[in-house]
Amino acid sequence: MRITVFGAAGNVGSRVVTEALARGHHVIAVVRDPARGHTLPAVVEVRAGDAAHVADVVELSTGQDVVISATRPAPGREPDLVTTTEALLAGVVRTGVRLLLVG
Repeated sequence: MRITVFGAAGNVGSRVVTEALARGHHVIAVVRDPARGHTLPAVVEVRAGDAAHVADVVELSTGQDVVISATRPAPGREPDLVTTTEALLAGVVRTGVRLLLVG
C-alpha cells in the first residue's frame, strides 16, 4: 500500500510511519520543516508540505492509496485544526484518496 503521512515527524505520526513500514507499506512522510526529516527512517520518502494547504494535499496524495493526518495545532492555535481538516478534505476529494485522521 502507498501511504502519505502528514505530521510524520511528530509523536503520533512517527509511530504511524513505523507501523506502516513494519507492515511493508511504501510511505511518503510529510513534514512542514525539512530539517525534521532526519528523525525518520531512511527508507521513507521525506517530502515537505503542509496539510493546511490544499495544493500540498493534492500533490502529496495523488497516486496514493491512503492519506493519514497525524497533525495537531500548536498550543493556543486549536482553531487551526478546522482549517487543516478542511484543506485535507478538499485535497483528497480532488484525488479520490481515502483519508484517516488520527491523533
